Amino acid sequence: MAEILTTQAELDEVFKRLERDYGALSKKQQAYAVREIGRIRAEIADMLAEFSGTDGVIKRQRLGRVLRDLDTIEASIRKTGVDTLESIIKESSEWTTAQLAGAIGVGSSVQLGVNRHVFDYMVKRFESDGLVLSDRVWGMSGEIRDKIASTLRSSIIKGEGISAMIPKIRKVYANETWKINRLARTESVTAKRAATSFNAQESDIVDWVRLHEGVAASRGAYHHQCHVLSEENRYGEGKGIFKPTDSDIWLPHPNCTSYITYILNERWL
Repeated sequence: MAEILTTQAELDEVFKRLERDYGALSKKQQAYAVREIGRIRAEIADMLAEFSGTDGVIKRQRLGRVLRDLDTIEASIRKTGVDTLESIIKESSEWTTAQLAGAIGVGSSVQLGVNRHVFDYMVKRFESDGLVLSDRVWGMSGEIRDKIASTLRSSIIKGEGISAMIPKIRKVYANETWKINRLARTESVTAKRAATSFNAQESDIVDWVRLHEGVAASRGAYHHQCHVLSEENRYGEGKGIFKPTDSDIWLPHPNCTSYITYILNERWL
């Protein structure tokens, strides 16, 4: 295990490097989520081919069956979405814990426990809307399914062939990728903040953590909750300083880019 850091400046450098490197990880995870969920386009193409005649046109009488079969594809989106996001959560937590372990003296067995705590928190947590992770994936998949259904209904009624439908399905999916990116980014960075805090709870050298506002807040979006929290002096220790157990700083708001750093215990300085 690496030598435990004993100055605040050294620890601050660890977090600067972590934030820089995390950006690349987050982009990779978003691309992975878009790619995995995007596999449904092949399923839809196969389904349309089964229903079409030799001329590539689907008869209007088959519209009801086409739309019912979309329910199966929606279920596929849900399963793929949950599996993909759970893998992103695990990766973000394990990556964060590995980056911090040596610096704050957290052993490998403790790291495993931290990662389990993070995963349990992430998949079971209720947000202000009363939803858990699977609910958010179901909502997203339902919205994608509805827009695909609307596109297919219009095309079939107009007598368009599947060669005209498939590009429209691609466009629908392309227009919905921002939702996938947003969800992947939110779950990933929340797992990172949670892992940062859970690791602090296991360390003897960290008593407090500091929340730094996100990019948008730093550019004037002062209504963002991360800015509000970064200005709060909850315990009289200074603005933005919290206990590692304060879970409200783990997800100030969706798509938040805020991050957490450590404040060393004075006896280590």
